[in-house]
Amino acid sequence: MKKVGIITYHFARNYGAVLQCYALQKYLLNKGYNVEIINYVNKTQYNNNDYYKHGMNIKNIITNLCFIPFLKIRKEKNKKFDDFSNEYLKLSKKSTSMDELKIMCDNKKYDFIISGSDQVFNPNIEDFDFSFLLPFETTSKKISYAASTGNATEEDICRIKKYLDDFSKISIREKKDISKFNEKDRKHISIVPDPVVLLDEDEWKKFINKRSEEKYLVCYFLHKNIMKDEFKIAKRIAKEKNLKLKIINARFSELSFKKGTILNAGPEEFLNLLYNSSFVCTDSFHGTLFSLIFNKEFICFDSIKNKNDSRRKNLLEEMGASNRLKLVEEYNDQNKYNDIDYQEINKNIDKKKEEADKFLEVLYE
Repeated sequence: MKKVGIITYHFARNYGAVLQCYALQKYLLNKGYNVEIINYVNKTQYNNNDYYKHGMNIKNIITNLCFIPFLKIRKEKNKKFDDFSNEYLKLSKKSTSMDELKIMCDNKKYDFIISGSDQVFNPNIEDFDFSFLLPFETTSKKISYAASTGNATEEDICRIKKYLDDFSKISIREKKDISKFNEKDRKHISIVPDPVVLLDEDEWKKFINKRSEEKYLVCYFLHKNIMKDEFKIAKRIAKEKNLKLKIINARFSELSFKKGTILNAGPEEFLNLLYNSSFVCTDSFHGTLFSLIFNKEFICFDSIKNKNDSRRKNLLEEMGASNRLKLVEEYNDQNKYNDIDYQEINKNIDKKKEEADKFLEVLYE
């Protein structure tokens, strides 16, 4: 039985990050591999999950004061993420530095180490770490699975290229991002779907507690620069459709005080809220992807100002659901609920699974 280690952003208090990690692990376990999540967590990630901002500048002091009313609820939410990880992720011993990571990988003697999915190829994100690119010698074969470059530019990719040269196989998540790599490298890069696609709806339904009879519209927004406009539109839609409004809180802010906001949802509750909803409004990649998997009526919001991050746009184009992408600046009440052909979308999802299966045959070698 071949031994596989996965290194990704599993520690983030982000539903997509945790669930994509679980999905790749579960897929490989179903295939009969001995799988382990490499429990690497750097200092920045620890600080991101802390209850207070570090540093005694005015901005952090004000932020910490504003967070005081949410302290108890934030602890509840963090515990749910920890409980999910402890129950469903097969975690290795924790390492917090590149030296510790190398020693652990040497001792474990993985046959393969998979970097990804998520934005492990994006040096612009706050908690980026070259350790996720395994910049050291190891007996394990290094491959990337559905790595996302996010808003990284061609120049940004050049910064990490020397580490990618050591990978035996490379796959990325967004087709259009292949242009960020040089012409020579493009020939050796595969395009594969996000890991959550690897599990069919029945696998995800194992986390659904019960079918809710309540009719509601659920919001899941990440982008604070357009969040107020998104809420206004979602509120109009909910009123028009006679739906209760529920909000999955992703960022603690003044908007967290809105009626219907769920502040402490863990990964399982996130899946339940999406699955049982009558309509979804989101600006999240994984919020969009789970809406597709669960065959939901939904709108994915974006902004004219978003020049670099085309992940959601690319996803919807590939799935045949481009008409679900709406720019908040141009949204109006005309032609807002275009038909969505889930028969065709489900076929496209199946095709993506086949592409993933073909790429991951590398583990048989």
